[in-house]
Amino acid sequence: MEEHVDMPFGVWTKIEGNRSKLDGKQLFLLESWDCDRNSNEIIKTLRRMIPEFLRLNKYLCTQVGVETNEHHFKRILDMAI
Repeated sequence: MEEHVDMPFGVWTKIEGNRSKLDGKQLFLLESWDCDRNSNEIIKTLRRMIPEFLRLNKYLCTQVGVETNEHHFKRILDMAI
């Protein structure tokens, strides 16, 4: 997206509302990651987020010129889940 969304915490209209700068796929991901406070649902949601975490890790590593160590990153994610 290459764009910073400057806003106070909790102003979701700029993220998910009519003023959103996100595309349809990004909005769909946010919607699919919604969960309640149930710990099982939180873990399921975290697992659904893994592909995006991996994509973002690869993108950021490329931007700063460091090696993408996907195996190491996956190990870290496994510890969190």
